Amino acid sequence: MPNMCLDDLSPYARDLAEQSLSWAEPMWDPERALIWSGHSDYDGHSPLTAHQSDIYKQAQFYSSWMAVGFLLRNAESDTEKAIRTIHAIIDTQLDEPGMPYHGTFYRWKGDAHPSGLNAVMWKDYDPNWRLFVGLGFATILEEYEHRLPNDLIARMDRSLELAVTGEAPDRCPPTYSNIALMKTAMAIWVGKRIGNQDLVDYGEEFGSEVHRLFCENDAFAEYNSPTYYGVNLYALGFWRRYLSDSSVHWMGRDLEHGLWRDIARYYHFGLRNLCGPFTRSYGMDLTRYTALVSLHIWLAYGRDKTPFPTGDEINHEFIYGPCFAIYDSDPPDDVTSAFSSFSGPKKIERPISTDPKRVATAVIENDYMLGAEASGDFAAHSYQFHAVTAHWRCPDGQIGWLRLKHIGTTNARAEEDQITLTTTICSDFKSRDGLDDTTFIFDVYSPGLTVEAFTDEIWDLPGMKVNVETTLDPPKIVDLHESIEVTYTGNEGLASFSLVFKKQ
Repeated sequence: MPNMCLDDLSPYARDLAEQSLSWAEPMWDPERALIWSGHSDYDGHSPLTAHQSDIYKQAQFYSSWMAVGFLLRNAESDTEKAIRTIHAIIDTQLDEPGMPYHGTFYRWKGDAHPSGLNAVMWKDYDPNWRLFVGLGFATILEEYEHRLPNDLIARMDRSLELAVTGEAPDRCPPTYSNIALMKTAMAIWVGKRIGNQDLVDYGEEFGSEVHRLFCENDAFAEYNSPTYYGVNLYALGFWRRYLSDSSVHWMGRDLEHGLWRDIARYYHFGLRNLCGPFTRSYGMDLTRYTALVSLHIWLAYGRDKTPFPTGDEINHEFIYGPCFAIYDSDPPDDVTSAFSSFSGPKKIERPISTDPKRVATAVIENDYMLGAEASGDFAAHSYQFHAVTAHWRCPDGQIGWLRLKHIGTTNARAEEDQITLTTTICSDFKSRDGLDDTTFIFDVYSPGLTVEAFTDEIWDLPGMKVNVETTLDPPKIVDLHESIEVTYTGNEGLASFSLVFKKQ
């Protein structure tokens, strides 16, 4: 019977689990048994103003991982804390058959109830919480069921069944990589637990399609995503540990090793960062925000070789630590050197997908790196997509960076010291947030940067000079304090950019 404890973990896994728990525990509210999703300096009891209530939400998303952490540590009263937390999470599950949000969870305690059949996905509810919370529950039952009361086990079983059956079969395509891998795990694991072979068969067929698509180019469609690659490894760790009797088990090992090789391909040990382009990214400097891929590097190679922030730059993704630690990591031996030293300059050109045809290119040098994507017919629908990226070492040793935020298609290429970009603007293209493809926003950061560094033709940045040529009118430049936004706007027709980089 599995019963993972801290003493069973590898040294790196134990270090991650303990540091994660130490960081997260002050945010666990002993009265409500949930994690506060805001800042860790709140005591969980003082009256909140209306503004503070918007900041200090109690989130089920993070609380499920905290419950895993309590059970893993198993110190005095930890099991009781975990039991209360699990009950509190299940209390927020939506049990409304026929509704699109059936089986998912309120995003936080006190969240507004979704508005029936008119509920808008992502705005009124998050369907993916079925999977994130569900994998946490499945892990708990695999490892610690014998320590839980029967009434809670029954509630968890029903919760997991609701989470799986509430998910519309066609909502998540196999190209939605991080969610697809978790969906596979949940369908197979829950199906086996409740004796539903149809659910098992569906999960194995779906997982096989995820694997087939990856094998076309050894790439996930959510390509080179510092946070979602971490979720992929989380799901694949579940496949490895708990689905050994499933047909997808060997596929999971294949996917896990292939993913590690792609991470290593883009990782610059000297700059402690992944080179772009990024299909989905929340930040640009791994040493200044918590990206889940960093936690897996920590598991595999230790904290001292991991790009990871400190202080207020750590965010709630760190609470994944105990779950990741239980699954541990399984990188192939041939990537080890990438996480111990910089192997020298290189160029990358590789396909991401065949239909649509997407191609990534990158130039990685000693003290800078450039990334670009030619997206073909693939159109970005959010500003998480960065088809143009650059990182460089600044004079003070920090990392400078720039990224393009653009809705729609792109045709970008990185070579030598240059990135070129062309695209056709079609102003009737809209994202789900109402954004269109007429704007090109270059978000730029380096220490001490001011708007005076930017002219129409030259960006004179600390550590890097960029010569800019474009067919668009001069940009609007705005100081966002943390970074500078350089925004170009065009009309229908062809837009092009040439960015030439010179390290200084």
